Amino acid sequence: MSGSAPDVTMTVVAYNSEDTLADCLGSVLPAVRSGRAELIVVDNASPDGSADLVARAFPQARLVRSTTNRGFAGGMNHAWTLARGRYWLLLNPDVTVPEGGVEALVDWADRHPAVGAVSPELVDEAGNVACAARRFPSVARGLLELSRLHLLLPRALRGRLFLGAYWRGPGDRLDADWVPATALLVRREAVAAAGGLAEDLPFYGEDTEWCWRIGRAGYAIGLCGGLRFVHRESASARRTFGDDERDLRLWHGIYAAAERMRGRAYARALTWIARVAFALEARHPGRGPEERAHARRHLAAHRALLRGWRPQALPGSAPPGAGGVAWS
Repeated sequence: MSGSAPDVTMTVVAYNSEDTLADCLGSVLPAVRSGRAELIVVDNASPDGSADLVARAFPQARLVRSTTNRGFAGGMNHAWTLARGRYWLLLNPDVTVPEGGVEALVDWADRHPAVGAVSPELVDEAGNVACAARRFPSVARGLLELSRLHLLLPRALRGRLFLGAYWRGPGDRLDADWVPATALLVRREAVAAAGGLAEDLPFYGEDTEWCWRIGRAGYAIGLCGGLRFVHRESASARRTFGDDERDLRLWHGIYAAAERMRGRAYARALTWIARVAFALEARHPGRGPEERAHARRHLAAHRALLRGWRPQALPGSAPPGAGGVAWS
């Protein structure tokens, strides 16, 4: 690409994403046409028509057809080697961006130079808020929840202490531990300081650990609470794996990141605390049938993890870290 560098490089890694990809890319095209953004799509050797869809319908995007599936981290890191923007906006292919959303997120980051990584608020198609500001997994907070002592805390304090589903805002946060890479804007200087996504971590663990490294490099992790992007959560993952394996991979990634940050014993303790919590929820007389079924599903995932379940590589996957980026 020629011309002056854009404000932001938007990167999308597609795998089996044909159902949602067009809506995602279409929602960010105005930012590309305005000159403030460039768009790079890495197709991770999709078995569906994702790459052909991009080539046919979105000539404004730079399409990279990978011959192997390098995973989310590997695909994103490869895209970053081609990026020219002051910021890096990582987008899942099941996200749609509101009009002016890319520009608003960049402008917010410009006003908060201490923030190295920021997410908009994430909502589902019905407008329900997911609360993108999160805390790292914690044995202390896990035990507090398990004992129900957290319910004795004032609601405002509980929200600040736990974030996630406990925090209802409104407003920005500049003190999150991590935010998901679903729609994550990262400052170029923060990437240089912390390095890129860890390609040897499994799905669902990369963004937590990356925010941890960005924080250790001296940057804050933020939430732009007034800006909402729509996320059709795990559309590609559910299509590829199904619900049960998707849940297994989710929890496996969470605990792999915890092990990287805090050690194996800590991650094991987190797994056992969650297992007990889901066992209690699955039998709680005050929970409805759907809530108990949800708890049983996650309880089954934790039983499998504690028995040693590990995910199999997808067909065509490259070894972890293959073709990795050299970070300054």
